[in-house]
Amino acid sequence: MTKIKTYDISNHQNDRLTIINFGARLTSWQTTVNDEIRNIVLGYKTLEDYLTDPFYMGAIVGPYANRIAFARSTVGGEEITLTANEDQNQLHGGDNALAHQFWQCSQHDESSVTLTCTLADGFNGYPGSITVEVKYHISEASELIISIHVESSKFTIVGPTAHPYFNLNKELDHYVQPKAHNVQIFSDHYTPVNDKGIPTGEIKSVQNTEFDFRYSKEVSSSNNSQQLDHNFLVSLTDTTTDLSCFKLASIESNDKKLTLHASSNYPAVQVYTGMHLKAPFTKNQGICLEPQFSPDSPNQVNFPFHFTSPEQPLNTIISYKLTK
Repeated sequence: MTKIKTYDISNHQNDRLTIINFGARLTSWQTTVNDEIRNIVLGYKTLEDYLTDPFYMGAIVGPYANRIAFARSTVGGEEITLTANEDQNQLHGGDNALAHQFWQCSQHDESSVTLTCTLADGFNGYPGSITVEVKYHISEASELIISIHVESSKFTIVGPTAHPYFNLNKELDHYVQPKAHNVQIFSDHYTPVNDKGIPTGEIKSVQNTEFDFRYSKEVSSSNNSQQLDHNFLVSLTDTTTDLSCFKLASIESNDKKLTLHASSNYPAVQVYTGMHLKAPFTKNQGICLEPQFSPDSPNQVNFPFHFTSPEQPLNTIISYKLTK
């Protein structure tokens, strides 16, 4: 049986991160705030717990992150059927996808690690042999840069992302009621969804809605109206054709001593406040900022997206930067 391996990376600003080869997961990010160490990423107490994790804790998810309606799409003029794993839909690439594969380490030094995973042609219905390379690099500016490169042997659907749950507050304990965070989302538009989390196809303005986070708002476990599992667009056109990054969102700790800024060349971000977390975690204990193509983009002609081919690999950048 393949064993879980850990890879530590660090800088000289007292940031220390751990990545594992199972799911290429970020399992810990320790940083120093006023001479006190905070771990700002949710994780399990033992490595073995990740093998049965249902929450995509810290994982790289895909081949296509988020949901695809009815687990179907049209690729190159042909309808394909994917493996459904959430009712009739597919979520995060289906069962045993990138988040639940053992990856190969191709590079590791003090500040970076590179992991690779190849999925066979037809895996969970995806056309082509798909190879995903992910590099984690922590800079001296306390910026975690996640570079994702995807190649496919056929015209196909891909759009992986990172799925860490962040909690910037001082006490990160599995059994403590979560404290509030302040959340800001740099988006004028969101995509409404049905009760299964599938987009209706509309792109709506956030103005005069509960989804207007252009100015920072408090998100807490006791305020149901401020719980989120929604997609926000920062661009109405595909931005992944180059590596220029846009500000997506930020979260601030309850004591206002630590802020995390998310940027990417993806055109959208899923903001998920963890309302479905269960033991050993607690509801709303962590916040995910998941840069992405919008959910169900391959089936929505007005959503920014492009297919990946042997001639056009996908290159995406995800940045999480701390300021204190």
